[in-house]
Formats: sequence, structure tokens, C-alpha cells
Amino acid sequence: PYTHQLKSWNILLSKEVKSVVVTSGTGSGKTECFMVPVLEDLYREHQVKKEKLSGVRAIFLYPLNALINSQRERLHAWTQDFGGDIRFCLYNGNTEEKENRVRAKQNLVPNEILSRELMRKEPAPIFVPNGTILD
Repeated sequence: PYTHQLKSWNILLSKEVKSVVVTSGTGSGKTECFMVPVLEDLYREHQVKKEKLSGVRAIFLYPLNALINSQRERLHAWTQDFGGDIRFCLYNGNTEEKENRVRAKQNLVPNEILSRELMRKEPAPIFVPNGTILD
């Protein structure tokens, strides 16, 4: 990890609640500065509950679909080993409404919720909406 990531993680994972502002160049891993502590909290909760986590615990708000889509690979890589126990949902104008339209694809990626219908039924702990379409 980069120095700014380690510093962020130490602050955000400490017992004392604090905010962090990170400035760094493009492609330097700023996303991991906040994503890893959130995932650590979800992992700890999962270890205690020993079951699938349901209900939004974190919202990562991005203003553009391009930014949301760039996070899909990162979120998938960080959550895939949990199967469907720690999930995320990328929610934008392209998110399918009906669960049955994405059922086959959904079975291949249990860590990502692919429909609005499933998101309402079993909310993912990590919710990533486009900032302009909250409905």
C-alpha cells in the first residue's frame, strides 16, 4: 500500500471517530483509502454474524456513471471471496428493474446485486448510486 493509504486506514480504523481528506494524483489508490476501512467493518460484522449481510451500511456516491463503472472491478475483487455474504450494488439509470431479466447473470456474480427489485428485497451493504438519479 501507499503511505497515504496506510495513514488513512490507521485513522479510519481507530477507535476514535475522525474524518480524513486525501489528495493524491490520479491512479494513486485514493478509493482504497475509504473502501478498505468500510470492507474491514463489513468483514468484522460478517465474522460475528456468520451470515449474509443485508441492509445498506455504506453509500459511495459518484457523480458520473463512468466513475461508478470504474469501481465495479475493484468492488468485485474485494468482495468476490465472500460469495453473496458481502455484496454491493451499482445503482444508476442502467440498473435493470426486474430480477428475472438478470437471473442467469446474477447467479454468476452473487456479490453484486444487478436489479432494482433485488436491491429493494435484499439491500446490499455497499450501495453505489449515481448522484443524479436517487429515486
